[in-house]
Amino acid sequence: MLIALIGFTGTGKSTLGRTLQAEYGLPCYDSDAMVEARVGETIAEYFARCGEAAFRQVEHDVIRDVVETAHLGVLVTGGGAVLNAQTRQRLLQNCYTVNVHASLDVIWGRLEDAQDRPLLKAKDPRRKLEELMRERKGVYEVAHASVESGDPSEAASQVMAGWLRFAMNGCTV
Repeated sequence: MLIALIGFTGTGKSTLGRTLQAEYGLPCYDSDAMVEARVGETIAEYFARCGEAAFRQVEHDVIRDVVETAHLGVLVTGGGAVLNAQTRQRLLQNCYTVNVHASLDVIWGRLEDAQDRPLLKAKDPRRKLEELMRERKGVYEVAHASVESGDPSEAASQVMAGWLRFAMNGCTV
């Protein structure tokens, strides 16, 4: 069963995905990297050229394709992927879905100098982060489990333990 990592931007989903790959040998599918490969440019470039709606559609298509073809591994989603109700339902119905979270201060520390995050182009990016975190909180909380991203090895261990319990209890998705 595929493990899907969801959560706000900058929470450490990609780092956790790479840790699960390295420590447990799971294939890792990064939806952002796959979107960039599909559109032939960076997300920031595509976002600026085509807009958020077009980006979200490509993101949805990439996630659909991974869920339909990969039966084991880790799918790292972009921070806004689960804003699309169809994407969110697909992940919840077909994957063990984990909300990766971190505090605003941790996220800001990771992203304050980022130039490649389209949603941080606001006049006051920290305030924009805080607003988006508040707005999106509920969509992440639908996950089967939640993990703090602080120590990637510890978080990976928690994800694997939860995934095994989920599978052993017959909670197929």
